[in-house]
Amino acid sequence: MAEREEPVKIIIADDHRLFADGVEQIINNVPGYEVIASVDNGKLLMQVLNRLEPDIILLDISMPFMDGLETALQIKKKKPAVKIVFISMHYDAGIKAFIHANGISGFVIKNISAQDLKQTIHKVSLGEKVFIVPQSTGEQVQQPTPVNEFTHQYKLTKTEVAIIKLIAEGDNTKTIADKRSLSYLTVESHRKNILRKLKAKNMAEVVAFAVKYGLA
Repeated sequence: MAEREEPVKIIIADDHRLFADGVEQIINNVPGYEVIASVDNGKLLMQVLNRLEPDIILLDISMPFMDGLETALQIKKKKPAVKIVFISMHYDAGIKAFIHANGISGFVIKNISAQDLKQTIHKVSLGEKVFIVPQSTGEQVQQPTPVNEFTHQYKLTKTEVAIIKLIAEGDNTKTIADKRSLSYLTVESHRKNILRKLKAKNMAEVVAFAVKYGLA
């Protein structure tokens, strides 16, 4: 098999500068791999993607302006071929569900060793998926909560549940309005109520919720 002539291009998106610098140094010391940009928030990353073509993005989940979940959704729409690896100390059932629902290539904890980081990048570049999660999670499988239970818990109406399902399918406000025979403003109002009831910061968290409870 012929060796790849160009290096694997990587972008790091993490607002912890010392950590990001360390990761960049590790990667740039590996033959065949190159960090082409390092940014500290999701909005800046999307701007950088207008002019750069990475193979892999190492993406922090907790970032200012636009978090990693919402950024990942935008990356998948803009550049679906780019492989995304979440890198964070925070991991739960919602994040796990989001990863599997949106074709994320991996998750690694921030206290990963340099050797494990190198192996992760190598495997992901070959199309494999890699998950190195906190041992404290125990990777326990959470059984889906019956629909009537979580609708009562979050005080969701039947219409809101239906809209959550459509959001998880990737529908925008106009499409949802057409499908549900509702006005644009009514759907926008429902979306705001859904965010408030679920205490979600953005629609990416709503999608994670939908997957977690079997709505997607």
